[in-house]
Parts: sequence; C-alpha cells; structure tokens
Amino acid sequence: MRLVKYILLFIVTLLFGLYIFMPKVQLYYKAEEFLQSKNILIGNEVIESNLLGLKVHHGIIYYQGAEMARFELAQIRPYIILNSANFKNIETLGIAKRFGNISVQTLELKHTILKPLFIKLSANGSFGAASGYIDLKNHFVHIDITEAKDIAPFRAILKKGEEGWYYESKF
Repeated sequence: MRLVKYILLFIVTLLFGLYIFMPKVQLYYKAEEFLQSKNILIGNEVIESNLLGLKVHHGIIYYQGAEMARFELAQIRPYIILNSANFKNIETLGIAKRFGNISVQTLELKHTILKPLFIKLSANGSFGAASGYIDLKNHFVHIDITEAKDIAPFRAILKKGEEGWYYESKF
C-alpha cells in the first residue's frame, strides 16, 4: 500500500512540475503560428508569463491584413485537462465597425481534453450576454444571445428562435 501511495505522489509531483515549467510563451507562439496559417495575426501585444499561465496585453487582431479588433488583456491558462482564455475590453476596428461600435467587456473560451474539438464560449458586452460553442470538427459556430441589449447593429446576421436570438455559421 505504501508503494502505491509513493507512486501516486510521484506522478502528481511530476505532472505539477511539468505544468509549472511548461514553456508557456513558446506554446503561445506556436498557437500564433497556427493562426497565421489561417490569415489571423495578433500584433502589438506584450506577453507576460507567470507560473499559472500567460497574460497578453494590448493586442490587435488582424484578419487578412485588416485590423478587426483590439483587446486590453487576455489571460491564457493552459491547464493540462481544462484550458481557458479570458479576454477583457475588446473593441471592433476597421471593417468590423460596419456592424456598429460593438464592445465586449469579457469573453471566456474554455477547452477540455474530454472534448478536444469543442470550445465553449461566454461573453458580456454592449449587445448583452451571450453563450455558445465552436465545433472545430464540423467547422460550426453557434452563439445564443441570452440577454439582449443593443443588437440592432448586427440584427441582420442573427436568427430568431424559440428561446431568443442566435447566430450560426459554418467556417
């Protein structure tokens, strides 16, 4: 019984050590490299690494060379079982402003290894509150507007359902 206890303690200590010393900044650059292959670029960011994750300050998101959005802070937590990214104060820029001056106070993305091709999201912003998911396998996005405030700027792309407004798209 003691041997089993020591083996479990060793495994937990090993996993904790791997997490603490994980090259988080290099993982961020690898993710950024993947996004560049999809014509998405994050520029002007300041990266700060700590024991539990990354903080990315003052980033600008470009799609095909055009400015799309600016965020004040992104906290990325690459846990082994549950990964999350929390964005704060996102505002639209450039051609994305044609939908209106949309601002997002918080955006939370969660990913788990139990469903590796599925990302949950929740957001609060000038439009109200929203929740949804991104299905990477089927290239599908579904977002429900749970508390609608000012959805007039992008009402044309929303659909009305039994439970309220929602957005669906294939990518």
